[in-house]
Amino acid sequence: MSQMFHHSRYLNLIAGLIAFTSPAAWAQLTVFPDRFAITEGETIQLTVEVDQRTSNRPDFSPLTRDFHFLGSKQMTVSSYANGANQNTTRWKILLRPRHAGDLQIPALQLNNEYSQPQLITVDGVAGAAALISNDAFLESSADSYEVYQNSQLLYSVRLFHLDELPPMSSLSEPMIPGSKIVPLGDKQQYSRQMKGQSYHVTEQSYAIYPEQPGPLTIPAAHFSAGPGTPELSTDPITVDVLPRVSQAVRGYWLPAFKLTLEDLTTAENNLLLGESQIRTLKISAEGLMADQLPALMPLRNELAQITVEDISLEQNVTAKGVVSSRTETIRITPAERGEVTLPEIIIPWWNINTDKSEQVRLDKVVLKVAPAAPVNKAAVIDAATPEPPHNPPEEPLNNNSMRVLIWLLTAIAIVSSLGWLYSHSAQRRRRFDIGETSDESGGLLPEQRQTSAIAKHASERLRQHSAKQMSTHQSDVDRQSEIDESNQNKLKQMLESEQRAFNKALDACYNDLPLESRLLILDWARLFWPGHKVSDSLDLSEISNSKTLELLLIDMESYISGTESGPWSGDLLAQALEHIRESQLRNTRRS
Repeated sequence: MSQMFHHSRYLNLIAGLIAFTSPAAWAQLTVFPDRFAITEGETIQLTVEVDQRTSNRPDFSPLTRDFHFLGSKQMTVSSYANGANQNTTRWKILLRPRHAGDLQIPALQLNNEYSQPQLITVDGVAGAAALISNDAFLESSADSYEVYQNSQLLYSVRLFHLDELPPMSSLSEPMIPGSKIVPLGDKQQYSRQMKGQSYHVTEQSYAIYPEQPGPLTIPAAHFSAGPGTPELSTDPITVDVLPRVSQAVRGYWLPAFKLTLEDLTTAENNLLLGESQIRTLKISAEGLMADQLPALMPLRNELAQITVEDISLEQNVTAKGVVSSRTETIRITPAERGEVTLPEIIIPWWNINTDKSEQVRLDKVVLKVAPAAPVNKAAVIDAATPEPPHNPPEEPLNNNSMRVLIWLLTAIAIVSSLGWLYSHSAQRRRRFDIGETSDESGGLLPEQRQTSAIAKHASERLRQHSAKQMSTHQSDVDRQSEIDESNQNKLKQMLESEQRAFNKALDACYNDLPLESRLLILDWARLFWPGHKVSDSLDLSEISNSKTLELLLIDMESYISGTESGPWSGDLLAQALEHIRESQLRNTRRS
């Protein structure tokens, strides 16, 4: 019994040690602010950290008693040290004090762990917020001090004032090189109680999209009530811009708070050969601009012709930032009966809320193409209106017509000779019956000798003319053969030149060189359509009769003119040119 008791104690001791050394037991929740003394109107960044990977979230509601909760961002940091993996889950929280004084950041709870309270001193004099007097002061803030490249950063400027603003007053707008800035609507007007007084607040918010990684400085904001009046200013704000994250599917970088992909097509997937189907695809995003959204439908398909009927970009602004969408209307025309498979569409994106890579996708679509219905020819003939007879214009005689004429004249001469022989035999019998004698010139009368000579002469002339025509025809055949061979050589040279020019244009597009692409595309188009005048992109759009090409050329021209900034992507233009060229060559071979 004693031995069993000792074993039980050992087991309890070992279990206690395991529990004591387990990650859950050692998990620590720490909270530390970036500053312990701030001025009323300023913001403070609070870092909450637990030394393990967890999907749970601390309870942040106690913070709202003394602070405005402006937003949070979660991330997981992994490292390898002392022969073991170490994981840390971290939350970045942006707070703004509700009033001045000594404010306490209360203890926060995660599972069974509590953090230590922190004391923050909030001065009632607006130092960094540029408190000029008790009548007005200006502040600026960003929703985060750490963002990803090309992601949305919310920036706001707020003017607190007791009196109405004069007509000549002005509030500066941020100017940040290397960033795109979108105003989030018009200025907002509201009231706020501060220091026992009710202030009017004029607020202007912006969405900023940094294009390069590294430190980003938002310059100081300025307010002026008019010429000769004191100017209110804020301090600049510095934000760290993180580089884009490498993802499993390359080619996309879409840092957003939410991304959805929809197929709005209502038509059935059963078609007859010769019919087309219109498909509508839509991608929507929160936190991205409309021009950041990618193309959806691939334009190349071996069994169908795919063209873009319309592209609609929509961009709205809300208090939480930019909400945008891209809607593509696509026409699909099968080239043969059977099945046409539209591949699965996968769009990877980076979820800023969870700080990890995700994907949206649309399943593949199979279009079943049946043969076209047979045409009732009898009904078509009965319903058709008879047309007046058409007399084709007379054409000059070719070599075949000349040979037929020669043989016809030869046949006439032979028939004339046979008729003459028959007449001559009948006349001799008649003379023999009445006892007449023939002329001594071979038994023929002068009239008969003359007729025979004419027939022989005509036959000889016909034979000589036929021989001459045959010789002329053979000479024409030889000359035509030489001309055909020369034309074939010229055609081969033209095709090789066109192919080289096309390859150069594709290379420029795939290398994202808009100006060089335009020049090389126009050079190729002049070789591919020699009978048309091609002087600019508009001429090329009219010749090709392709709405897709027209939209892509307009996009290229906007980057050349500087209307659009950032890198140009020419792969879609290259694919559209390849599709148009293949279609034109296929139609030429069929005709």
